[in-house]
Amino acid sequence: MFVKFYRALLTLLHISYAFITLLRKAWTDAAQLELFNLSRSKVLTDADYLVRCVRRVDQTRLPKHLVLILGRERASLRDIVRVIAWSATAGIPCVSFYDYDGILRKNEEEARRALAKFKPELVDHVNWNSTCPVKAVKNGVNGVKHKLQVQLLSYTDGKREVALLTQSLGKGVITGALKLEEINSDLLENKLELGGLPDPDLAVVCGKTCSTYGLLPWHIRTTEFLLLESHHNIRVNDFVNLLEKYAKCEQRYGK
Repeated sequence: MFVKFYRALLTLLHISYAFITLLRKAWTDAAQLELFNLSRSKVLTDADYLVRCVRRVDQTRLPKHLVLILGRERASLRDIVRVIAWSATAGIPCVSFYDYDGILRKNEEEARRALAKFKPELVDHVNWNSTCPVKAVKNGVNGVKHKLQVQLLSYTDGKREVALLTQSLGKGVITGALKLEEINSDLLENKLELGGLPDPDLAVVCGKTCSTYGLLPWHIRTTEFLLLESHHNIRVNDFVNLLEKYAKCEQRYGK
């Protein structure tokens, strides 16, 4: 009798909590939409709105490397192009898109065509999977003034690469080609570097599950993770909210 009563009570509490959470989200979305529409009444484009918001953020608190983890979502090329364009406008030098199965990487040419179709003015300002070091950038207030590095990542760039490197180093020690004392953090950093690009400082996980999905385990020691319900139909104010949340984060580096 009491067990059934407690089960019913817990079920009621769970339903109530889910309902309250839904109401809070609806209220927040409505408030953000009202603010966004008010701002859009005074400006013409998403880029203008983004620049206006980014100016309020400490430029040193913008991410140098933003990663969008697609999670279990199917890649939306149009929305990916939007994130690329907003990153360029905000002055973020590197943006990566991670899907576990590597489907996006296999279709890089299709992603390039999508960029040329939806944002042709950015084609000459984007390096795809480039190994060139990130250079100093300027905020895109008067147009994009830098090369944006776009990386398409998959599981093979993460845990699998670490596993293969471990096997390679082990064989090197066994055959005598490598001394055990030569294996240190500097060697691993060199072997696992991202082509001169900085480690991700902001990772946005799409979906309700906060998981790395195997993203670059060696490079995310100080990465800040934020959740985004979905990258499908992402809005510029969603992107702005992520940047503002990141700017307010206090990185303690394990302290």
